[in-house]
Amino acid sequence: MSLDWATTITTVGGVAATLIGVVSGSLLTSRTNRMHWSRDKQIDACSAIVAESTRIQLALRRAWKHGDSVDWVPWNVALGTIWLVGSPAVAKAAARIDEVFWEYSDQFIQQTASSEQTWGRARDQMEAARLAFINTARLYVDPQHTPLDQAPVARPPLPGTGTSVITSDPEAGAADAA
Repeated sequence: MSLDWATTITTVGGVAATLIGVVSGSLLTSRTNRMHWSRDKQIDACSAIVAESTRIQLALRRAWKHGDSVDWVPWNVALGTIWLVGSPAVAKAAARIDEVFWEYSDQFIQQTASSEQTWGRARDQMEAARLAFINTARLYVDPQHTPLDQAPVARPPLPGTGTSVITSDPEAGAADAA
């Protein structure tokens, strides 16, 4: 009889250890999968902000020059997504881009902007806000990333401005364009 108890206790102990291992492993795997899913969603949301902010910037230029309408829906969807999955710092950086759009959009949509220099100042602030967003997002996704010092769009300077590099300092861009 003692042999049967020893076998039973050993078997039950082995089954319990196996079940504990399986449950622990599945919990860890589930947590890791959620973390990967969340990170992927954050990267997708950040990419959408960069893409949509570029699209809105170009649409504002077309609105000013040609009277085209600006479709704000994709931009607002991208903002909503970043609010859902982004960190507070990333959401704040996206909000700064939106603030710049609000600051300048009426004069371009209503075609009341006075000159290319006005566009240049607005463009520089839009690109500086986008660069600040990119650097904030890069740091959030991977703290090992070093900040970028140039916007992702290389372009020639406006006549008389002398610079084509957009820094993360909107005041520097505005001073150069003035």
